[in-house]
Amino acid sequence: MRSSPPALTAALAAFASLALAGCAPSSEDIREEVAIPPASAVTTEDLGLGPKAHPLSFGPGDKGSPRVSPSGERVAFVLDGYVVEKPISTQIFRSRTPKDFGAGQTEWLLNGDLAVLSPKGEEGSAKTAPAPNSLFAAPPNKPTADSSPDMRKFAESVGAAGAVPGGGAVAAVVTFPTAEPAMSRLVLLQGSEEPMSIYLKSIEGHVTGLSVSPDGRQAALAVRRNTDDAGDQEMSRFEVQVYQFSEGLSRRVAIVPEGMEILGAPQWTQEGVYFLAGEAADPIGTARSGEPVTYALYRTSEGSSTPAPVRGVGEDFVAASISTSPDGNRLAVVGRRNPGSPTNLYVLDLATDSLETVTTNENMEIKAGPRNLAWSPDGRYVILVARGALSGPKAYDAPAGNLLSAFYNLYLVEVGGSEG
Repeated sequence: MRSSPPALTAALAAFASLALAGCAPSSEDIREEVAIPPASAVTTEDLGLGPKAHPLSFGPGDKGSPRVSPSGERVAFVLDGYVVEKPISTQIFRSRTPKDFGAGQTEWLLNGDLAVLSPKGEEGSAKTAPAPNSLFAAPPNKPTADSSPDMRKFAESVGAAGAVPGGGAVAAVVTFPTAEPAMSRLVLLQGSEEPMSIYLKSIEGHVTGLSVSPDGRQAALAVRRNTDDAGDQEMSRFEVQVYQFSEGLSRRVAIVPEGMEILGAPQWTQEGVYFLAGEAADPIGTARSGEPVTYALYRTSEGSSTPAPVRGVGEDFVAASISTSPDGNRLAVVGRRNPGSPTNLYVLDLATDSLETVTTNENMEIKAGPRNLAWSPDGRYVILVARGALSGPKAYDAPAGNLLSAFYNLYLVEVGGSEG
């Protein structure tokens, strides 16, 4: 870990005490391993996403933030605000946090550990819930009725986090409130027993999303910076920065036009940084024009701060979320060919700029959002979250735990190819 200047001493000491203290929920919050045998009628029905899609979960609950383990054998995800994990091939899952934890994002660390980020700007509903924007690590111990998950808090005031593709480490942007003035630093967490590496150069602006390059040496940041009228949200501008871990420095690579915002995390690829941008939205998701906000796909251009639209997806393409493959050569894109077409999963080959349609969506609602796509470590499949698009009440003749399309569930979608 790098040495720390005096201004950060108090903050670092606070983080160290948090890590040592841990967070031990009560045994009543533990969810035992549960087997969910899917009904045969469910597994043979038309899923509505095409032949390359296969269900990974069943039953009720709001699911999101799926992440595949570095071995490719397990998947972790957020279910109704707590984190569970299961083998890819079975429906036997176990919790890694208490039910009222309030998790918003999870990522794999070393040795089966999980990093868990609490939801941004939301307070937990119970005394065991974490503070807003807190980063925890969950070791892979198996909880029982007499043993609570061994959660350890590493940081508070976390604005954004992202994992090294394939797992192994998580980078996060943390605000140190004890410093004068308050400073944002990039930190790196590798495991629940490992100390955080703290990079000392301050990041100017508010980081809203980040992703880590496949080699783990750089991070792409979405940053909102205020103009001369400091504090005026209407006068803020978004930009893309690249952070070099070895140097502990960031540099600006793109400035988004005034009045536009970046959605989610820019994605580091072998062909530059790709990101989604659209007209800035108000709190209810509409643009200044009064229409729902739509986002387009852009990329950074070498030697220019002006982002370039990605023509390979088509000029009318409406994007909802993106995720880079572990080798950085392909981009998974959830979106629509044009505003009137169905939402599908596409894979963009970044070397050839060719776009492949992977799903054939008939009646499914694919969950948007920057964290609802995940690649397998070998690049052979993508996991997304979807549910049936219902026009009204519908009766089912199976237990809720066996139902699939009635609720948001995880789907494995084969995309072909492999990565070394």
